[in-house]
Amino acid sequence: METAWKPLTYAEMNTLLTQETHQSDKQNSRLWSVIRLPQPELWVQHPWGNEGCGFWVVAAAGRTCIYYNDITRGFSSGSFRHWGTIADYQPSSASLFDILDDVLKSSENKIELTCV
Repeated sequence: METAWKPLTYAEMNTLLTQETHQSDKQNSRLWSVIRLPQPELWVQHPWGNEGCGFWVVAAAGRTCIYYNDITRGFSSGSFRHWGTIADYQPSSASLFDILDDVLKSSENKIELTCV
């Protein structure tokens, strides 16, 4: 019997982030250190995020945020116009660093990311 879906807790999100960040390469680690939020933030996304009170956003660069989609159990990137609200829903089951690769590739000609 399948258990009912429950939104991811703050503690579960931090555990998942710890697991994901141990699997990174040097380039992704640098990007992650520049765009990551100090703590995951629960952002709203209508209508898909309504049941779980939103999705955990873990990073932001420009008007792009990276969030964990606990419905599809993967990381996604989306745009935002206002801090705290994800404008578009992107279902994904990707790892954090697959999404970071996508952000890095899409930003190469748009913004310069300075990594120290």
